[in-house]
Amino acid sequence: MTSQLDSLIAGLSPQRLGPYLAYSQGDYRLAMAHYHWNLRLSEALYPVLHLNEVVFRNAMHRALSTEFDTENWFQGLWLHKREQRSIEKVIAELRKRDNEQPINPDQVVSELTFGFWCSLCDTRYEHKQILWPKLLRHSPLRQLPKRQRQRKELSRAVNRLRQLRNRVFHHEPIWHWKDLPRRHTDAIELLQWFNPEAARVLEHTDRFNEIYQQGPTALIQELYP
Repeated sequence: MTSQLDSLIAGLSPQRLGPYLAYSQGDYRLAMAHYHWNLRLSEALYPVLHLNEVVFRNAMHRALSTEFDTENWFQGLWLHKREQRSIEKVIAELRKRDNEQPINPDQVVSELTFGFWCSLCDTRYEHKQILWPKLLRHSPLRQLPKRQRQRKELSRAVNRLRQLRNRVFHHEPIWHWKDLPRRHTDAIELLQWFNPEAARVLEHTDRFNEIYQQGPTALIQELYP
């Protein structure tokens, strides 16, 4: 058993396991149980993170297309430099892959990062009403609950989701977040705002509560009988 643990620790690196070992006070079995629990929690959060990212970007794309009366809204001069550079980078990459075919808006939209879409909710885009509150008139953004139908509330919600998404997708610890169940609930609520049907799809795949309630201790015997 010791050799198996040593091999695993070497493979994952003591640095990556540092937070788990510190919490477990050097108990390697407990540390690995927490590590495995973190993997399961991250896996369980993937469906709600995936659906939110896709639904949110498409909601923004439709609202922007309506507001600017073109699906090529990203060619406008209203974008701030940081977002404009993101657009240019995506277009350059698409041309590198296939310079023969014209680039269509759907390709650009699907390649832009979740961070890009969140940045469009920044206060910078409320100045002189560049985007806000104008976008809130368009479907599906106008479906948001009245209390959330403000740029700052939408920005808070999507950036809170982005923080969780980045931790999960970058393989970082989330198990120790005391508000993790609340963040999961908030993510489901956000999805319901944008697309109730997508939220109903999630009901058949979401296992977060089950995994969270299981906790790490029960995994010790399962991993190291």
